[in-house]
Amino acid sequence: MHEDAIDAKPFPRALLIAGAALIGLSIAFAISARLWDFGATRVEYAPVTEQRELIFQDLDNGSVGVVDAGLKQQIAEVKPGQDGFVRVVMRSMARDRALLGASSDVPFRLARHTDDMLSLTDLATGEVVMLNAFGTMNRRAFEQFLAKGKD
Repeated sequence: MHEDAIDAKPFPRALLIAGAALIGLSIAFAISARLWDFGATRVEYAPVTEQRELIFQDLDNGSVGVVDAGLKQQIAEVKPGQDGFVRVVMRSMARDRALLGASSDVPFRLARHTDDMLSLTDLATGEVVMLNAFGTMNRRAFEQFLAKGKD
């Protein structure tokens, strides 16, 4: 008989109202943040001192050709087994482009900033990778493309 008394007792109405209000406010805050950019984090990058627009192309021999987009000429070739970091970053960004339906013909912008940071920006998707975050050797793998073929 004691079980029947517990089952017959209704759930506290005030608790239900408070829970519904909490869920409603959470949804309202999420919508307002999305609509009015409330609470968004902005990343300010230092000014660019040097930049180059590059296109990365798969070559028939399994290498990746690095093409200066402005000059329309290949400035480097990343052979299989070399510069694995370049390959990983470019495959990742190519996958993101494919998911978004962005063109593979749009170049990437490699830029050195006044604070000596090196960034790679996908001009098709707007994605930015700060290459310094991956260590000096990985940064150098991309940094070489700023100077190659400019002479």
